[in-house]
Amino acid sequence: MTAKSGVMFRKALIPVMAALLAAGIATAPASAQRGDRGNDSPFTQWDQPREERMPQREVSLSEVLRDLRMKYGGKHLDARKSGGHYIIAWMTDDGRRLNIRVNATTGREE
Repeated sequence: MTAKSGVMFRKALIPVMAALLAAGIATAPASAQRGDRGNDSPFTQWDQPREERMPQREVSLSEVLRDLRMKYGGKHLDARKSGGHYIIAWMTDDGRRLNIRVNATTGREE
């Protein structure tokens, strides 16, 4: 291929690629063109912040109980999970009874 034919090839290739790109955008779902975050959009996952894209791991109850033991001393009396929270009945070393609500995803008290 000579230099002149290479230039001509590139000049012909650019409009063809532009037409193919424009055709691909024109046939994309309307929600993807608008940037909606609907479930049918192939871009949904990457439009969201990283924390929302990553699957959320729940903190185990044993981890939560260990953290509460370090913070309050004493022991747990009862624990249950309600939705995305742990509800924990706790008895401190000095005899106080606490009802503690902990976010199961973050492990933080609420």
